[in-house]
Amino acid sequence: MAKKINIKKAVDFIKEEHYDIYQYFIFMPFDDNETTDVIDLDEKSINDALKVHDQVFIELGLLYHDPYEASDEFVIYGSDEDIYLELDFGEDYEGYYGKYAFLRGGYGVFINKDYTADYGYFTSEAYGHGMGSYEYYNFNNIEDWDEVKIALTKVIDEIDIWE
Repeated sequence: MAKKINIKKAVDFIKEEHYDIYQYFIFMPFDDNETTDVIDLDEKSINDALKVHDQVFIELGLLYHDPYEASDEFVIYGSDEDIYLELDFGEDYEGYYGKYAFLRGGYGVFINKDYTADYGYFTSEAYGHGMGSYEYYNFNNIEDWDEVKIALTKVIDEIDIWE
């Protein structure tokens, strides 16, 4: 059975856990797997967006890997503790874990109209001096043995945002 999210708990968690940076987080409605527009982090905005859009993505935390460093370290910033993974990104980031090689990323949930949640993440490629394109992924098509999926599922499950 899919987990149902409590929007109020999710909003409160984000505002309390990330009080100094949540204004930079992503809260985005989706239709047919395409982004539509950014929404505010409040219950009313999320509920209103779910009335007219397929899903809403809310960012719950940050991911980090610097593809410009010769490092296989990947960091998931959790609410209780940070998780450091050593991943084999492959030569020129062409391996399985290459999809996680980015400068900015975050994890969260895609909220469906029935308030069930699909876990996911996003990455951003830098353009010039700022952030550029964002790519969103849910875990439905990620291999079950994927170390990032395993770690993120654990982190998201432990956040008190569920009914």
